[in-house]
Amino acid sequence: SAPSVSTHGTSSIPLAPAPDVPVWDVSNFLVVDGHLVLVGRDEEASCRSRNRTGSSISESTNLHPAGGRRDLDLATDERSTRGAGRSTESETSATSQFSNVKGLLWKRLRERKGRGVPKNETPAVTVPDSERVISRSSSRESLLPAPSAAELDLTRDNVIVRPVHGSIVGEKFCFQIITSEGSRSFGCTSLAERDRWIENLRRTAQPNKDNCERLELALSLWVYEARDLPPRRRFRCHLHLDGTLFARTTAKVAGPDGELFWGELFQLAALPPARALTLALCRDDHPSQPVASITVPLAELAASRQPLERWYPLSSSGGGERVPSVRVRGRYREVRVLPIVRYKELAEFITFHYRELCARLEPTIAVRHKEELAGALVRVLQSTGKAKSFLIDLGVAELDRFDDREALIFRENTLATKAIDE
Repeated sequence: SAPSVSTHGTSSIPLAPAPDVPVWDVSNFLVVDGHLVLVGRDEEASCRSRNRTGSSISESTNLHPAGGRRDLDLATDERSTRGAGRSTESETSATSQFSNVKGLLWKRLRERKGRGVPKNETPAVTVPDSERVISRSSSRESLLPAPSAAELDLTRDNVIVRPVHGSIVGEKFCFQIITSEGSRSFGCTSLAERDRWIENLRRTAQPNKDNCERLELALSLWVYEARDLPPRRRFRCHLHLDGTLFARTTAKVAGPDGELFWGELFQLAALPPARALTLALCRDDHPSQPVASITVPLAELAASRQPLERWYPLSSSGGGERVPSVRVRGRYREVRVLPIVRYKELAEFITFHYRELCARLEPTIAVRHKEELAGALVRVLQSTGKAKSFLIDLGVAELDRFDDREALIFRENTLATKAIDE
């Protein structure tokens, strides 16, 4: 469906985690009957109760920082737990071992609720340090009690599952679950694992997702450089959507002439409805006090089908002679996705007639459109199981077209080269 300009308001739900919040290791969780359940190191074997204090684990639990090495036994158990949680099919398989684990998990949860522990009290459970659930952050700002992560109900209304940019939580491959009670962040070991978890959790939260019309909002932003900054100072560029911080660049030192180059790309997907993007330049040692900023209406970035690039002069409170400015290139997209049944005929046509389609469009469309079309064709044909045949057929057609000019094969801006890149 064609993109359109957003006209929606903002939500009162916390839409992005605060910097340096604790990040739960997703390999310690399973999805059971629509609930995200916390399991321990040996939970599958003995289902022993864990110290479930949500995302507020004190520093006394010997926290492992992001990227830290774990002991061999724990790594082995994490692999087994991750294998059980990677797909909805494996979670619902009728093996006797998992059925027993499933029943024991719910029995343990019922027993915990039956004890009637007040919400403002946490039962004292002594757990050896080597068996505590690993959090990847030791922020002192996030030590307030929170509801147990073992009781995250994904079947409630308004459950949002979205990726989180690594610059916010301090590590890559993270996602966030937002409910009416708050939000929690979870870390994965790879991009593929994160995407798999996000898709499975979204389908758990909304099993009928493919049959409903929805909006998908995304922002692609290249933050290139800044000029006329105070020299020899370390700066970051913060990206805010309607006042909420969603990403930030690395900290770099401005040169003696006040110029600074980042060259960083931010792909922010599954965004909440928003109206404005604010770019704020902040000193690394004073991140809460912007040196200068500019607010760009997202409608401006959505009006063009191609990314919009320009220098933006920043409003500064310093009143100096030189006004700082930043060069960015961005595109905001709001895509209305129809129920999947509405795409059935299109998917069938592409699957069986992609050769003729590419042959007709190849000589008539611009290079920038070839890249977008090739990416869309690859994704559609991947879902129908024909992506491999598609690439082979385009490659053979490329060989036939160039004939004896072998030096140019796969070196021009054709649908074949763009599809292979995708």
